[in-house]
Amino acid sequence: MKTIRLMTCESAVEANIIKGRLKNEGIECFIANENFSNLMPNYNNIMGSGAQILIRENDLELARQTLEMEAKKQLVCPQCQSQNVKISLGNNKIRKLVIIFISLITATPFNNINVNYICKDCQSVFK
Repeated sequence: MKTIRLMTCESAVEANIIKGRLKNEGIECFIANENFSNLMPNYNNIMGSGAQILIRENDLELARQTLEMEAKKQLVCPQCQSQNVKISLGNNKIRKLVIIFISLITATPFNNINVNYICKDCQSVFK
């Protein structure tokens, strides 16, 4: 039996709530990277890090139905209600990439990078 990643959560609390929902349905699961996501919360959602919920491959459809993954959080433009949204680092991309590179070399968190979202339909920028 193969183990697969169902989803990645930003916090261990969120992961444990989802784990409880899955266990109530009889789906065996466990959480990986739980301690790392608590100790280094600034690195969550970077290159797949965060608290990861792992399940058996044959339980995937039941888990998706249980969690209603199709209706999960989606970015919606506040102006035109479109879901055609992309991520933007802002106007000063080179500066932000340099900050990321330096922080990775020095192993320090980079808290000052704000992510903006751009609607592809109406071109509005929001956070």
